[in-house]
Amino acid sequence: MADQPIASTSEERQIAIRLSTKDANYTIPPAKFLVPASWRRYQLSELINKVLENDSPIPFDFLIDQTLLRTSLGTYCQQTNTSEEIVLDVEFLPSTLPPQLDSTVPAEDWVSDVQIERNVPGAILSASYAGTLSFQQSGISSTPLTFSGHDLSVLSTCYIHQSIDGNAPRKLVASGGMDRIARVWEYETPSLSLTDLEPSSSIAPKTLYTLSLHQAPISSVRSRSPLSSPTTSSSSAPHLLTAGWDGLIGVWDLGKGVNEETLGDSGFERTKKKRRKSTSIESVKNKTPMSVLRGHTNKVSRALFDRNDASVAYSAGWDHTVRIWDLEHGIEKESKVSDKVHLSLAQLATPSLLLTGSTDRLLSLFDLRTSSLSSISLSLSGHTGPVSSVAEHPTNGLMFVSGSYDSTIKVWDARSPKQALFSLDMPQKEGKGEREEKDKVLCVAWDGERIVAGGEGAKVAVWRVSGKEGEAEGEKMTVE
Repeated sequence: MADQPIASTSEERQIAIRLSTKDANYTIPPAKFLVPASWRRYQLSELINKVLENDSPIPFDFLIDQTLLRTSLGTYCQQTNTSEEIVLDVEFLPSTLPPQLDSTVPAEDWVSDVQIERNVPGAILSASYAGTLSFQQSGISSTPLTFSGHDLSVLSTCYIHQSIDGNAPRKLVASGGMDRIARVWEYETPSLSLTDLEPSSSIAPKTLYTLSLHQAPISSVRSRSPLSSPTTSSSSAPHLLTAGWDGLIGVWDLGKGVNEETLGDSGFERTKKKRRKSTSIESVKNKTPMSVLRGHTNKVSRALFDRNDASVAYSAGWDHTVRIWDLEHGIEKESKVSDKVHLSLAQLATPSLLLTGSTDRLLSLFDLRTSSLSSISLSLSGHTGPVSSVAEHPTNGLMFVSGSYDSTIKVWDARSPKQALFSLDMPQKEGKGEREEKDKVLCVAWDGERIVAGGEGAKVAVWRVSGKEGEAEGEKMTVE
């Protein structure tokens, strides 16, 4: 198709561009356009909407050489020393609204981990260096539910979604930390009465199981994804992965009566896999792991189950490796070697991609479809401190969020590795001077609608993410 000139003043110089997208919903016929050098996102979005014949305009973002266009086309060419005589390949994608700070929730101490309950609106679970967990649900009660039982700082926590006894799922969470003991908790949340709209009282959380394996602090506790399919009927019970500074990864079956010991005053009273009748139904039971994964030669930062396959797990750590595990046989399948100390790990909604954050301030994407031992497919830069935490968007396979010791949270699209979509500053205490050291971000989570972060400063910050621009009711199209 011949170049399509765009009407402009005769004296204004023009630049040739070729527009394309990887989003099948917005594909346009291949063509080159001659557009004014002064055009920015707004004018380019108008052009695409005209080609698509959209009744309701949709704002778009634009990528040139993996860099977001935040200036005019002419200014971009000047800043990057790109000749205006060549054809610029420009990729477009639907814009996302900037996240807006929604609330800041105080915590007892530094916050080491946060989790969002996607099935319970407004529910946030956090782990604290004070040795406690906190569960809070906005709109129900201003007083958080506190889990007390750990002797030292809690480093990791997670929700458990499967049932432990085959009946209706109970509300369960797990945690682990500096005291080297993982715990499985049962809790109840207050509910609003329809008559007086006052939150009802709730029963204090209680420990159902302690999990004994690690001889060093437990840095990671993660449950099996509710999306994953059990490989056998016997594996329908919830499973956990724990990982520690001792380099070990524990695989736990939380099914009732499996690998249990009854904790008594005189020590542990062992029971068999078949549950034995006991007069103390409420006794805390200790579990032993169904298997132990060995291979890491240094601290393990994170271990997690595959999103879709319950027989596969991943781990990353300080020994510069990302490892893939076969849980059915308890063996390592593959190891991805790099020069990085990995502090965090996530699997994107595109299951073949693993994401890590490292001490070298970079994020790395590993493509599981490649067999190379050192297969970092893409590196993303932008943080000025170690990347302590990463979290995937629940459904968008190319979007994720990261938190860093530089006190920022960044929202990324893998198609823009040279520049984050947004950078959010962790809220600081009032009266804190600019020269004072900012609070490090230690953990992030994202459920698609909310980004939650915690760290130093004893608080949890919540941002609202409305989705794509133009989706909100009554919103006008606004593009920079």
